[in-house]
Amino acid sequence: MKRMYLMFLITMLLFSCAVQGKSGKSSGEPEWLQNPKKVYSDQLYLTAIGEGDTRSEAENFAASNLAKIFESQISADDTYKQRYIELTKDDETTFEDLTDVTKNVKVTSAQTLYNIQFSESYTDKVGRVHVLAYLNRTQTAEIYEEKINKNSRNIEYYVAQAESSDDVRVKYAALSAAALISHNNEILLKQLDIISPNYAEFIEINYDHNEISRLAAAYARSISFKIEIKNDRNDKITNIVKNMFTDMGFVMNSNPVLSVKGDIRFEETDLNRDDFEFIRYELNLEITDLKNTVVSSLTEKGKEGHTTYFEAEERAVRKLSEKIGRSLKNKLIDYFDGLIKKK
Repeated sequence: MKRMYLMFLITMLLFSCAVQGKSGKSSGEPEWLQNPKKVYSDQLYLTAIGEGDTRSEAENFAASNLAKIFESQISADDTYKQRYIELTKDDETTFEDLTDVTKNVKVTSAQTLYNIQFSESYTDKVGRVHVLAYLNRTQTAEIYEEKINKNSRNIEYYVAQAESSDDVRVKYAALSAAALISHNNEILLKQLDIISPNYAEFIEINYDHNEISRLAAAYARSISFKIEIKNDRNDKITNIVKNMFTDMGFVMNSNPVLSVKGDIRFEETDLNRDDFEFIRYELNLEITDLKNTVVSSLTEKGKEGHTTYFEAEERAVRKLSEKIGRSLKNKLIDYFDGLIKKK
């Protein structure tokens, strides 16, 4: 009986160890938890620790803490990132290159770090999961060098395209693309300088980032526009569209490269609510080029309510402003990128 009981205890102990091994739990603290640089030498690795209720949460915090080492003030939104991917892919680009599923982690600092790897997790006595994120300096530096060099080739391609074209739209589009990729290279170069200063020192850059940015801004001012929106009381929608264009560096002119035409309608509607006023709205916008070809359009309709008609209309205008700033602008960017993107 005692033997059977002893065998049962041994079996349960082995089962418990197996479960802990698979879940990343350990009965003893890993050495990296208190002294990561003793396990991951500072000469060879960059490291940071994160903790959370789950391994996934711990990894996110570890990656975020690792990103704090990189004091980059340059941020990029999702539109910027997607545009960069589209402008730099070519026949040699693979699905893995586009997504970098196993090589990069987007962290809360709005940076993207490549080749982040994680240790085995450790779960403490209160159930908190700890993970160490690390970058192998040499291995990661090689990845960065390859990406920077590829970006440099793309920059040269778009600058050459701008120089060879007589079309102001193509010149602007190509220089805008070159400036965006150069902007991304500035981020990578700053990160590489922290990862491995020796690698960064020997990177050769055959273009002038500031000059490309200056030329892109100069040719943006060559893209003129005019706006005609019917029924636009107090020019509310007109001003929103105007701000979208000027944010892109374009200028208003009576002899435009791009023309905006459209109409906006606000109508009071009764939804049987004594405490709220409701309106319906419908917006139609079209942007055309010199050949009267539609390059971007937006149709948006809906309803809004508030305690007064004025406030209901203001809410509708704010919603339309978001649509114009996101959807219409993205379509316009796609139009210009379509003029110069590699086929």
